[in-house]
Amino acid sequence: MGSGASTQQKGGATPVTRVAPVSQAVSEANTVTLTSANPEDPVLRNRSFAKIGSLTDRATSEQVLAALLEGNGRFLRGASARPHQDFKRIQQISEKQMPHSAILGCADSRVPAEIIFDQGFGDVFVCRVAGNIATPEEIASLEYAVLDLGVKVVMVLGHSKCGAVKAALSGKAFPGFIDTLVDNIDVAIARIDGTGGVKARQAVREGNMEVLENVVRENVKYQIHRCQRSTIIQEGIQKRTLLLVGAVYSLDTGKVNVIVTKGGLNDGDEK
Repeated sequence: MGSGASTQQKGGATPVTRVAPVSQAVSEANTVTLTSANPEDPVLRNRSFAKIGSLTDRATSEQVLAALLEGNGRFLRGASARPHQDFKRIQQISEKQMPHSAILGCADSRVPAEIIFDQGFGDVFVCRVAGNIATPEEIASLEYAVLDLGVKVVMVLGHSKCGAVKAALSGKAFPGFIDTLVDNIDVAIARIDGTGGVKARQAVREGNMEVLENVVRENVKYQIHRCQRSTIIQEGIQKRTLLLVGAVYSLDTGKVNVIVTKGGLNDGDEK
């Protein structure tokens, strides 16, 4: 991977995310990836524990993002190293946690952040709520991760076929407190077209799943916008010590695609 953040390509081409190589920030440069080896081999797995995921406190936000994306790459290849998932790690962090990133993700049971990014105990500070909505409570948790825990990446992680987004697009009234969830997605729906979301809702009712996925992406961008209202997060972005990232996970392929970045050493924008 190259250095930098995300770039917008012209002509509607597939966007490319460029991040600094994670090898610059690990304690041992020659990382074992298990790509062509048997991921269940205990010898290789023990070697990988010492190297994969060993980000130092000198790692840049781009390198932290690179580590997450490399972990997703291992997951996709069926070569997950599952670092930091033993009892020794539990003992190491029992007194203090020092995660390198924070993820605001959907509560959907099919999107466990630690698994899809191949991370372990103490690596990722995870907040989960249906629709990955940035409510004041969720933002407060992310602020804590930035201010007290020193995370270098804050990611809003949406996913394909999101049930919360689909519910919001239905236009139906829901019992209990469910309406409070869909209300937070309505702005993203309205941003899809110039009709306040009328066309988008109609299209989904007619079975147009492309519109649903467009709203999923727009919802991630909108929740990123809400996160930027935090003075703590905004300060980290302005100082280039924090990277605010919007991404979408595919339930079909298992791949995480970054769609927007804010901050970091090389400030990017949406793809």
